[in-house]
Amino acid sequence: MGNILIAARNRADDGTLSAGSWVTTLPLANLQDRQLTRVARSTDTALANTWFDLDLGAGRTVSLLALLRHNLTQGGRWRFRLSDVADFATTLLDTGWRDIWPEITPFGQDLWGEFVWGGKLDPDEAKTYGISAYHVLSTPIYARYVRLELEDQDNADGYLEAGRLIVSPAWQPSRNLTYGWELQHVDESRTIRSRGGQLYVDPAPRRRRLSFTINHLGEDEMLGRAYELDREKGIAGDVLAIVDPDRPRHLHRLAIYGTLAETTPIANPHFERYSKRFVIEELV
Repeated sequence: MGNILIAARNRADDGTLSAGSWVTTLPLANLQDRQLTRVARSTDTALANTWFDLDLGAGRTVSLLALLRHNLTQGGRWRFRLSDVADFATTLLDTGWRDIWPEITPFGQDLWGEFVWGGKLDPDEAKTYGISAYHVLSTPIYARYVRLELEDQDNADGYLEAGRLIVSPAWQPSRNLTYGWELQHVDESRTIRSRGGQLYVDPAPRRRRLSFTINHLGEDEMLGRAYELDREKGIAGDVLAIVDPDRPRHLHRLAIYGTLAETTPIANPHFERYSKRFVIEELV
């Protein structure tokens, strides 16, 4: 199990997006808005139009790239490149073309009679999640330019779209979250039962809440990372947390893009050892 990953400094928000062909009223700039329903949408699915460049303005450390709430199908692919030159004549990273949907079920492990080609998430189930794509770099890279290409030319929607782009450094604590961490669905639907016994429901969107504690961190890591996370983000700023980035089968369940639901104190229970509880609530 890999240590939890927390990305809180989205460099894409301060960068300049360009290239490709995007609907005027649904521009690339929407990828810099944390409202996931405010999407960027391509004019069609032609490969020449479904890509863009991101200029970070200066060299930045990149540990994670994510495209949230996209509409690419099971056959869709993506490709990331990082460079220190604007024309990408040389690259620091080239992922090559990769399936944008994760494989969540090893071949032959489905229940009898159930089969999803390639072991990928079922399309009907994906709709209930709002499918997202994540790429965690094995080693952080210092780069200024990012190029993202999307390929799904047979998409029945006739366009490609996404709700958020994240290009960020990431913190993986030297000590992982402790056992006892919790993941729950928050459902604020209202119910009322009539005098005759019938139940009436006013449904509301459900969101996930992740609660966990990290213990036994040194002073430098706790103050330099966790303290700064609270100071910079408070309960208003957005963060991305992935409970176990080494377990792609459950990435769509264990990755949560949201905000800190509360700011919690840093505790010093032992000599030179610090602990802190985190609560992250999903943005929907």
